[in-house]
Amino acid sequence: MSEQEITRRDVTERARVRKVAEQDPRRAVEIARGIKHPWYRCQALSIASEHLAGRDQEKTLLAALEAAKEQHEVNRVVTVSSWPIQVLSGTSPDLAARRIEELVSLANSEPHNLRRAHALQALAFAVRDHPNLLGLVVPALVEALLGGGGPRIDRCIEDTFELVRAAKPESLKAIAMHHKANRRRERLLESLV
Repeated sequence: MSEQEITRRDVTERARVRKVAEQDPRRAVEIARGIKHPWYRCQALSIASEHLAGRDQEKTLLAALEAAKEQHEVNRVVTVSSWPIQVLSGTSPDLAARRIEELVSLANSEPHNLRRAHALQALAFAVRDHPNLLGLVVPALVEALLGGGGPRIDRCIEDTFELVRAAKPESLKAIAMHHKANRRRERLLESLV
């Protein structure tokens, strides 16, 4: 995550933001900004933003994305950024697209295929209801899946198969064949018929 240690306060303040946000979203933003750990601050700002509108919401989401960047591992930055991206994709798709392109580029700098796949999976699930945005993530996700191997990559293939079907169906057979030969792979291949 971050080199900074997670404290109980980080966790409890994020939960407090969730409780306060519906009644007093501005107060929830204040609480969220006070969270020290960037992972939890990003999540809390995203939660609070869901109860804001317009410029206030956008400003809060951009602050959440900035908090995500305070972490030291690429996969963690991209993974937690999926929280504000999910909200942003519904309210400002053009801005979301620009941020997604930056995040995909960042994810592609992660040398470990499994970490890259997990980060891109989180981002893909965050935009699954927005085909144009999903299309920005899935090609890199497919590349990460095909570049890795083992049971955890197989699990990512299974979990993201329908997202790939929605955005890049021509890659389905390749990722199904990349899965370990077993009953699960057979089911993936059967779904192509």
